[in-house]
Amino acid sequence: MPFAITFYGWVAQLRLPLPFLLVACGLIGANVMLTLIPLMAYVVDAFGLFSASAMTGVIVSRCLMGTFLPLTTAPLVDAFGYGWGFMVFGAMSLVLAPVSVVVFRYGERWRQFCKYSRGE
Repeated sequence: MPFAITFYGWVAQLRLPLPFLLVACGLIGANVMLTLIPLMAYVVDAFGLFSASAMTGVIVSRCLMGTFLPLTTAPLVDAFGYGWGFMVFGAMSLVLAPVSVVVFRYGERWRQFCKYSRGE
């Protein structure tokens, strides 16, 4: 994801031809799908009987990010330009990337502390 976001920003900054922009959008879309589908499967597996409530939490969080994150894009692009502005988003994505590895590594242990997912 960090590469795709940064690539998109620099394609827009350098005003490269449309196929480059479409490739960047395709990479971002593929990354989003490769992130959200396993996340939803994990939530359903982890919370069993309460998976509908947990999925609602995931969906509401995603909708809130989709609402408020674009509000930060315009000031960032105005201040730094498309290339460097989207590089900030790519860096934030790179910093958050290890979260999924940590959840994969310690998730089973953490679920034992949760009364909604324990013992399934």
